[in-house]
Amino acid sequence: MNAKKIFFDTNALLYLLSSDEDKSNWVSRNLQQSNVISVQVLNEFTSASLRKIKLTHAELDVFLELFTSTFNVRPLDLETFETGLMVSRRYGYQHYDSMIIAAALQAGCERLYSEDMQHRQTIDKRLQIVNPFI
Repeated sequence: MNAKKIFFDTNALLYLLSSDEDKSNWVSRNLQQSNVISVQVLNEFTSASLRKIKLTHAELDVFLELFTSTFNVRPLDLETFETGLMVSRRYGYQHYDSMIIAAALQAGCERLYSEDMQHRQTIDKRLQIVNPFI
């Protein structure tokens, strides 16, 4: 039986760096090989970690290694961009959120964990957005 593919938005992964133990533990427990992120998530995590959280580059490297060895990392390409434009126009999401949704759709994910998008909305009749902390 195939494991369900789940896409993690950047905001969910940032809880690994949080003092909120419940959320941090939840993320830790749910990191699995069948999960997916995109290069955009790596970019956003890097930016937030260095700029807002003030991780050192060495500390950041530990997390990036964890993510790239645990997750299936989707590239950003023209197909992702075009799918993201369709998502933005059809569902009204901001550009970068639409690119996250597009990468999740292209990876065949059934669920997208995010705090920043509409909880329980289904995209293209196959991807459900879930705020795991509600």
